[in-house]
Amino acid sequence: MEYLKTLILSIIGGIVMSFIDAPLPWTLGPIVFVALGSLIRKRPFLWSLRVRNTALILLGYAMGRPFTIETGRAILAQFPLMLTATLITVSAGVFTAWLMFRHTKINFTSCLLGCVPGGLSQMVILADEIRDADLTAVTIMQTLRMLSVVFVIPFLTIHVLPPSSHAGTAQSVHQAGSLTEILMFAAVAIIGAFVAKKIHLPTAPMLGPILSTAAFVVITDSAAPAVPVHYINAAQILVGAYIGSSVDLTRLHQYHGMGKVLLGGVLLVLSISMILGFTISHITGIDLATAFLSTAPGGLTEMGITALVVGADSSTMVAYQLTRLLFIMLVFPYIARGIVYLYRKKSRSLPSQK
Repeated sequence: MEYLKTLILSIIGGIVMSFIDAPLPWTLGPIVFVALGSLIRKRPFLWSLRVRNTALILLGYAMGRPFTIETGRAILAQFPLMLTATLITVSAGVFTAWLMFRHTKINFTSCLLGCVPGGLSQMVILADEIRDADLTAVTIMQTLRMLSVVFVIPFLTIHVLPPSSHAGTAQSVHQAGSLTEILMFAAVAIIGAFVAKKIHLPTAPMLGPILSTAAFVVITDSAAPAVPVHYINAAQILVGAYIGSSVDLTRLHQYHGMGKVLLGGVLLVLSISMILGFTISHITGIDLATAFLSTAPGGLTEMGITALVVGADSSTMVAYQLTRLLFIMLVFPYIARGIVYLYRKKSRSLPSQK
């Protein structure tokens, strides 16, 4: 019954957001309505992780199906740009953490983990492993950052930036596919999600189908059936319901002074991402919407959904976002521990400073 209530509220949210022409209405509607509903009734709505993961498999397949050998070659050629964009974005997050530390009473370790644009779950897990990190503060900062990015980036991409050069071709290549083809590619996507989870890839339910579908398309030189738009919308509702049920707005009042600094930091990172997007678009020739989504400090899920909606080049976007995600998960923990170590060493030698 609780799941049904969440689903109904999510659908209503999607309909309302669609009616007012909001960006990503079928994702943002459920997030807003479920999160606010939980705040009003003073207890969270519930949603199934398995249902969300099922929806991510569908979205991952939709993002992986346009991949070609030519796309792969272009991505490999752009790897230095991907790494450079990642380093610049992470550096902006570290600078935001320093500002947060200087203007709030939150310790530096927590600010660092809360402001770097990584995934919410990954940063919370890392915070749990590092001494002196305030898990609640990190969760709140990453939640506020995620909500800001999820609302701002789709709006900019849909209503401000020029239309993607891929948008006009999205419908022309639509292929319904036979039942055999649909079942075959469904199996490929599901197996990809299973394998990705087994080897502990980040965002496995989405990344696994992206990689397995892309690999299957390239190896077999076959055309993957397109996903009807109402299926994409339904998947967005299921994902948005989970995000909304995970947001605890009652905790936002616990840390005074955090909101203004974090908002400024988000705007700083977004501005840098926009500059990076313009630069990459100019250097590589990819359209601006794809370049911006590739460098934007959002999660793979949210940026992937936006790419599908606006018709951006999802393969390129995934490559850039995955580079940053893997860097943050595999390399940044060591960087964070090193920064914290140097800060503590400096604090011991200068006890009069904050």
